[in-house]
Formats: sequence, structure tokens, C-alpha cells
Amino acid sequence: MAINPKIELRNFLVNLCKDVSIYMRAELEKVQADDIEEKELNSLVSYVDKEAEKMIVAALKGITPDAGFLTEEDTKNEINKPLVWIIDPLDGTTNYLRKIPHFSTSIAMMEDGVVTLGIVYETMQDTAYTAIKGQGAWRNDSPLHVSKIDKLSEAIVVTGFPYKRDKNMEANFDLLKFCVLNCRGIRRLGSAALDLAYVADGKIDIYYESSLNIWDIAAGILLVQEAKGAMTDFSGEFDFLESGNVLACNPALHKPMLEAISQAYPKA
Repeated sequence: MAINPKIELRNFLVNLCKDVSIYMRAELEKVQADDIEEKELNSLVSYVDKEAEKMIVAALKGITPDAGFLTEEDTKNEINKPLVWIIDPLDGTTNYLRKIPHFSTSIAMMEDGVVTLGIVYETMQDTAYTAIKGQGAWRNDSPLHVSKIDKLSEAIVVTGFPYKRDKNMEANFDLLKFCVLNCRGIRRLGSAALDLAYVADGKIDIYYESSLNIWDIAAGILLVQEAKGAMTDFSGEFDFLESGNVLACNPALHKPMLEAISQAYPKA
């Protein structure tokens, strides 16, 4: 029986991310203050991000030499190709640099503008969250499904805030207040890719955030979709890759959460 080529690629990505995780864990105690660059007030980068990205790009070039790349650290940016890899080598850099064990590697494959394969690899847990369009999503080899919580009052919500803190801050605070008053709990974990993976795995019920980059969310969005979750932008449409505004949850919670977002972000 022939092996599904997407399964082969999925297995390749899992092994690649394992290697990258070994490197990142080995460097965890070695990074010094002088190794850290501040891209923006709340956006940091180190040689670990850059070296991890080089490892990923080199490996993917080896198996898809004609592919384009869209990457956070600008190792390679050739996007006008039928196949494009979208890469965030270390999502949660601030957590990594402060040794908070919640960060990940995110890789998505886009074919003709559609994400068809994705992985979010939880570095410190050695856990691979993967998805293939139309075929499902998995934590390692176990199928993923979003939670069955159907009341906001029982929901655990995760969010984040834009790097540019002057962007929609009143709206952010209004929505945060709504969640504090109406939901069971709210968290700010620090890795958008992992937040989406946790929605797909039913660990959290709702994730929303605005002004994200495509490399933060491309793989995670596919995870949620393949885990039977509701995945839209703040307008209830599917423009999330362009707008960077994401609402991910189980289907039962989508309508009430979208209504709350529309109140906070009337022009979303």
C-alpha cells in the first residue's frame, strides 16, 4: 500500500521539530542578556530563534527545493511560489528567554494559497500537534477534538495583546473585562501557536487575539479546523491570515463570543 505523501511530510516535520527542540533545550541555559535583541518594545529575538530558523529552512529546502518561504526572522522570504513554507522557529521567545517552559515551533505548508499541512511542536513537552487538511489533527498519534463546553460561564479563555500597545487597547480591555465577568477563567500564556493547539486539543475552550502575524497562526488555524473547531476572524469571516484577528473555539461558544467581540470591536 502506498504511503500518503502528506503523512510522510508530517512525519518529516515531527522529526525535524524534535531536532530543533533538542537544540533549543540545549541552549536554554546559555543565552545571555547580550544575546537578546529588541525588535519592538514587547518583541525579542536571540541567536536561538535565528539558528533554529536556519535549521528548518535548510531541511525543508532539501526536500522541496522549489518552495518559497515566509519566516519570522527573514532567513528566506520567497512567497510567490505554488508551495510556501510558513515558519515561526520559536513562538514564545520571551517565555524562552525567561525560562518559562511554554514555547513552540510552528511550521505550515501552503499550497496555492491554502494551508494544507501544519505542525505546532511544544518544545519542553516533546509534543507534536499536527494537522493535514481534510484528514484530521493529532497530538502525537492521538486524534484531536475541541472541547464540549457549551456555556461561557464554564469556559477557559486564552488571549494575548498586540506588540504595539497603543493598538485597540480600549477594545482589548473591554473584551478582557467581559471575559473576566462571564467566563470561568482567563489566561495569557505567551505562544499563539500553542494557544491554538490547546484549543484543538480541548485544553482550553476559547482563544482570541488581534494583530497577529501569519507565521504565528498558520499551522494552529489548521489544527483547530481539523479538530472540528470554529475558526474565524473578528467579523465572523475567514480573513484571519490577512487580518491577524483570530477567534478559535468550539462551535457552541462561537456565537456568544463573536457577539462580545462585535461589541468591543465595532469595526472589526
